[in-house]
Amino acid sequence: MAFLDPITNFAIVTVSQGYTSAATSIVLSTGDGSKLPSTSSTYNGSWWNATDYTNPADDPLKEVVRVTARTGDTITVTRAQEGTTAQSHNVSGK
Repeated sequence: MAFLDPITNFAIVTVSQGYTSAATSIVLSTGDGSKLPSTSSTYNGSWWNATDYTNPADDPLKEVVRVTARTGDTITVTRAQEGTTAQSHNVSGK
């Protein structure tokens, strides 16, 4: 029996613009959606400023989000997962 794991480990994508802490629909840079699973399964992701912090643990505004859907380059997320707080990620490309 073969199992298909819908998760893509270590995929890195970039948001297309800044977002408030209330945003749940996130548009990625063109083409980045294809780096993520296209599935009905949900999974967690880390959202941090990768430009200024090479390790997400070092970013004081890091956040874990639950990806619940993806259509093209847009993901739908549930914010503030695993004990993190929803943050405003206001700089595009970070």
